[in-house]
Amino acid sequence: MNSSISTIVYLIKLVLSFAVRSYFIKYLGVEYLGLNGLFTNILSFLSLAELGIGTSIVYELYKPLAFDNKEEIKSLMKLYKRAYDFIGVAVALLGVLLIPLIPFMLKGGTNINHVYIIYILFLSNSVVSYFFTYKRSILNADQQNYKTVVNDFIFYFFMSIIQIVILKYTSNFFLYLIVQIITTLASNLVISLIVNKKYPYLKKSKVIDVPDSVRKSLKKNIIGNISSQIGAIVVLGSDNILISSFVGLVQVGIYGNYTMITNAARSLIQQVTGSVTSSVGNVVAKGNKEKDYNIFKLYLFICSSLAFVCGILVDFFINPFIRIWVGDKFLLPEHTIVLMAIYLVILTYQGASRTFISAYGLFWQQRWKPLFEAFFNILFSLLFLLVFKLGIDGVLLGTIFSSIAIIVWYEPWVVFTDGLKRSVKSYVISTIMFYLKFLIGLFIVHWTSSFFIVKGIWDFIIFVLFGLACTLLLYLLLFGFDKQLKVVIKLANSIINPNRN
Repeated sequence: MNSSISTIVYLIKLVLSFAVRSYFIKYLGVEYLGLNGLFTNILSFLSLAELGIGTSIVYELYKPLAFDNKEEIKSLMKLYKRAYDFIGVAVALLGVLLIPLIPFMLKGGTNINHVYIIYILFLSNSVVSYFFTYKRSILNADQQNYKTVVNDFIFYFFMSIIQIVILKYTSNFFLYLIVQIITTLASNLVISLIVNKKYPYLKKSKVIDVPDSVRKSLKKNIIGNISSQIGAIVVLGSDNILISSFVGLVQVGIYGNYTMITNAARSLIQQVTGSVTSSVGNVVAKGNKEKDYNIFKLYLFICSSLAFVCGILVDFFINPFIRIWVGDKFLLPEHTIVLMAIYLVILTYQGASRTFISAYGLFWQQRWKPLFEAFFNILFSLLFLLVFKLGIDGVLLGTIFSSIAIIVWYEPWVVFTDGLKRSVKSYVISTIMFYLKFLIGLFIVHWTSSFFIVKGIWDFIIFVLFGLACTLLLYLLLFGFDKQLKVVIKLANSIINPNRN
């Protein structure tokens, strides 16, 4: 249910987000688009203040929820609330301290007026997101994430409609951002009411302290998560800052159109696969390692299938889509698209390991990994930007190289040695085979697509039909003989026909 509802809702949100962005480009322009992307990335760094507390507490909630230990749940939720109230204040203060650095991140300056007021509005939205949001954790840990998804979608729908109206009739970026702030706060308030109604015992004033054993485990996982937060934010949040600082704000806007599509693909995959993290956590809490391994193999096959299909489709369609959507002046070179596809594949394939790291609570074991990943990401990116002058390609290569150097091997190693307690050899063989299949598929579609010239909507429709057929054929040829495919088909049938024997 979590996966199905999350996927349907995300697809609708995706259509809305493209509609809003189209109006944004038409009525505000690419420079505002670049500023929007830059400030979004800057504020993503402030989420470091969260320190991985949310992920750690969700992990600690799995067991008390499984055994209906209301007192321990109350203790954890109270601790969570105090932590997030403090974080909200900390983010506000850190955000204000960053204001003097803004001019250094705008290569060549900008023609946009009131940049600092715009930044303050972005910061305000980030700050209010921390209040009342802690109650989402209990729904996620209790395998009821779909309630959060539906609630957020309702608010997102009305926000999108209002923002489109504002863009069309006023072209006022300030009003656009104010609506976003109000929506964030209102959505969190409603979630709080939903949780209070479903878990009325959380409102009781008498709350015992968190047990020492849980506090010790929580402290250890938070420390492990701090580095994870740093690594993820530096790797995923630094691209627009580097491009703005070394290439220019307009390029951030152009690149942002592409990352909107690749992030949409990645987020859609996360909606499908990430929604079952709490279910995996519930299974591994019962300690059956053989069952855990069988689930991991199935999960890895699903992630590898999604990675292959998404990587191929991005390489096939993204430039023709951009041409039809916003025009030739917003296109990036084909070699840049290949790098985007490769990075998307790496992130998606690693989804299996990351889900099991969260389910097993293996944050402490990988506490150093993200720090090395962040260091190499910045090092490689600056090398390609400053020495080789590769621009956007340099940023993408820096991210890909750092991923290969660190996460591709370290995350599965942690899962197998500390979680599944078995040899990682089978995973290594599967991974090598997967990337060989993907590179073969990428070469074929890249060569095939070069024979097509998409100039209009009908050309694009024909190209899409051909591309989908080609991708399906390649997938069946390269993955159709894997026995895990039969398991996935059987699972899908059980979901579609739950009453069928």
